[in-house]
Amino acid sequence: MRNGKTRQLSEGAAEEADFARLQRWDAEIEAEFQRMVAATKTAGRTKRGQRLVGFPFAFLADVCRLTEGRATLVVAELIYRRTYVCNSRTVTLSGAELAEMEITRPQKYKALARLEAAGILRIEKGGAGRTVKVTLLWQAG
Repeated sequence: MRNGKTRQLSEGAAEEADFARLQRWDAEIEAEFQRMVAATKTAGRTKRGQRLVGFPFAFLADVCRLTEGRATLVVAELIYRRTYVCNSRTVTLSGAELAEMEITRPQKYKALARLEAAGILRIEKGGAGRTVKVTLLWQAG
């Protein structure tokens, strides 16, 4: 009987040792996974922090040919970017983005008027105190 109990105890101890080994291995896998997730999140934050403005060269050429002024060009570029980012031809133009580019509110409205006169966009006026909605009419080709 004593041999049977000893064998059961040694089998129990072996199972406990295996279980402990599996727990350590699982902890190592989890730690590696958490390191990978943290690295991926950091890379994603860095990428999202970048703000790029891209548009077709033909758009740039048309805006330069049909309008004049730096503010008009910057407003047109930011509108094109917003239409792409928002996946909509009708967008609002953030005053904060324009402030970063040192474009004042009067310059914004003058630039929008020039772009509308050139047929590049349509201004949809809201009420007083509302942000102006702009629809990009420009088509490539």
